[in-house]
Amino acid sequence: MNHIYRLCCQIWQRAAKINDRLLRGNGDFSGWMSQEEAGISKEKGNQYQPSTDELVKVLEKFNIGKGDHILDIGCGKGKAMYLMSSFPFGSIEGYDLSEKLVQIANENFAALKLEQCRAVQADTAVFDDYERYNYFYIFNSFPQEIFEQMMDHILDSLDRNPRKCTFIYLNPVCHEYMVKHTPFQMVYRIRHVIRWMEYCCYTYTPIIARKEEGVGRNE
Repeated sequence: MNHIYRLCCQIWQRAAKINDRLLRGNGDFSGWMSQEEAGISKEKGNQYQPSTDELVKVLEKFNIGKGDHILDIGCGKGKAMYLMSSFPFGSIEGYDLSEKLVQIANENFAALKLEQCRAVQADTAVFDDYERYNYFYIFNSFPQEIFEQMMDHILDSLDRNPRKCTFIYLNPVCHEYMVKHTPFQMVYRIRHVIRWMEYCCYTYTPIIARKEEGVGRNE
């Protein structure tokens, strides 16, 4: 099993490096980075790996327009935000605990002239500026304890500013928590033999809107 895992990692990294070369040297998304290299602890976050290109297929399932705003939680070098830039989001923003990764991400955006993309340094445990977004994306960025703190902040933002939201989750390690302990409901899934290439998508609809649409409350 470890041999298969290492082989899959090598294949993924080689494919990502090919994608970087297709950007004519104007992007550095592919290189994996450990917590130590990124300057964070294992208790605070997982290693950086670039998101898979299948994120484009996921986003194609939704009717995205200028009124939509997406936040990449634990954005790393910004690979997912680069993929998001193919869609007409009003804004594409992300944050990461690692200052080093955020710097690389913003350098990537500048090199590729992606003016709609912006990354900032922030700690998920205290970050609570979620109200401006109706799309959220995460690639298993940190342990479940931190994930739960993040979801508490998101749910608080939905109390303050009720709105329909979509949550896109690559490598959904905390899937059971999402469906059992939050009002988000899974609406779409891309399964994969490799768990960390699997996507789950969830939506949240405010109580008032659900009643108007005749949808029962199941929280």
